[in-house]
Amino acid sequence: MKKEYKRELLYRRGQVKIHQDRYFNKIQTFTNEAVKTDRFLSLEDTDLIIEKIKHKPILANVEENTSDYKEVANFIRTKVNSQPYYLLIDEEWKFFGAYRVLNDLSDKYNFDELVSDEIRIIPDDLTFHIQIDYDFDEITYEYKEWNK
Repeated sequence: MKKEYKRELLYRRGQVKIHQDRYFNKIQTFTNEAVKTDRFLSLEDTDLIIEKIKHKPILANVEENTSDYKEVANFIRTKVNSQPYYLLIDEEWKFFGAYRVLNDLSDKYNFDELVSDEIRIIPDDLTFHIQIDYDFDEITYEYKEWNK
């Protein structure tokens, strides 16, 4: 492991206490259950997942806009289809690692109240990616599908 990457990991781990309450609140609101710390992937494993999906050829790419979060939640449910997935919210995921979700998600996620503007969903099998971006009452969600 390169020195620069080790230094970056050390910095990222050092940010956990600063962001923990706010980030755990976002995860709890999204999943509708208390955060279980054993569900976080290591920073290294999370970085590997991000690196893998960056280089996968895209089979399908769909982008939609809405102002209704319930529509987004239903879209996620349809695509995830009860399989476990990794959750990455805003920039805080970089300090904690991806969070593995094993249950359904909440229909109530208030981006304004949570000071949140981005959510990413990646299933265990890495076959697709859903990215949700929030900007002034408009939600854009993008779905990218890849080969296994």
